[in-house]
Amino acid sequence: MVKFKALALFLIVLLFAVSCKEVPASIKLKIEFENKLNQDLSKIYGIQVYKDGKIFKKFSSFEKPYIRKEITLDSLTKGTYKFVYENLVNQTLQKTIEVKDNKIYNISIYPDYSNYRDLINKSFIINLGENQKVEFYFESLGCFHSAKESVIITKKGKVYYAEIKGQSKKLSKEQLEALIKMECELELIKYGSCTTSDHYVVKAGKKEKEFYDESCKWNGWINMSKKLN
Repeated sequence: MVKFKALALFLIVLLFAVSCKEVPASIKLKIEFENKLNQDLSKIYGIQVYKDGKIFKKFSSFEKPYIRKEITLDSLTKGTYKFVYENLVNQTLQKTIEVKDNKIYNISIYPDYSNYRDLINKSFIINLGENQKVEFYFESLGCFHSAKESVIITKKGKVYYAEIKGQSKKLSKEQLEALIKMECELELIKYGSCTTSDHYVVKAGKKEKEFYDESCKWNGWINMSKKLN
């Protein structure tokens, strides 16, 4: 009976010790999108993880370990972890987290986020005056498709309108922001080697801007069109 009590006491102490044992630190990385209409993970080509300035792990769209909507890094030691990735307009962005305690750290990245507001003062739409117009012309050419579309933006008072295929519609704040974002992000497109080439021309009076997107991942016109329905 004494031996049984001693054994039971030992098991209780052992279970208590196991339950109190610290769980190693971990980081849960979530990949989220500001644009809920377009959440394509295949457009994110790579995520590099650095620990204290040295490469720790790499995730890719093309080889293991693959990029997933949620990525967990387990059994981490203390240090500074930095997540580096390219957004959809080829800007290199990063998020840093300091691991100090044995707990779960949560972090999110947004591949469709960009620093486009740094260019907002150059926007033709932002500088649009009364009874003036901004014209967007879009042409897409690929191996198996071709498309041409246009949108004309006008302003009356404080209200903005979009003319599409001869029909005019009042723009909501969200729709106007989608147009401004597309215009500004055109300035950020750097390079691409896709077989599809998207050609943009933006006009305002005698001013004109021209851009080519061969990235096959930004899809600025498509995303804007979805917002405008």
